[in-house]
Amino acid sequence: MSELWTPGQEVHRMQRTMTAERMRWYADAIETSLAGYSVTAAPNIHTDDEVARASGLPGRVADGMVSTNWLSSILVETFGDAYLRGGSLRTRYRRPITEDALVATVVLVRGVDEQPDGRELMLDVWCETPDGEHRTVGEASVPL
Repeated sequence: MSELWTPGQEVHRMQRTMTAERMRWYADAIETSLAGYSVTAAPNIHTDDEVARASGLPGRVADGMVSTNWLSSILVETFGDAYLRGGSLRTRYRRPITEDALVATVVLVRGVDEQPDGRELMLDVWCETPDGEHRTVGEASVPL
């Protein structure tokens, strides 16, 4: 990782579409993991439009961890073992991501901090819609 990083530099941007299928996979995976065998998640705001609307949402919404996983996958792809061994990622969910939403996952350099044992790359991360609204936001760090 000999690349020179500068504040304001965009490290990575990737567009994806939040599909109903992806939302369902995630909900079913959580239920399967909890049960210890394959199950289908009960209707909830992530799997059923009616349940979501009854909760005041426009329709089913993605679990926030899907967008966090998208950001984490970019960090792994870009920084590999450095991120996996000593990096961090923290996210907050500002607004839900709905079915069929086009979402850009973005990683931007905030700065490079000098640490006693080396340098650490400080990053801003987010998922945004085409109109620029940040739905998932956060920060990450990667030792250099």
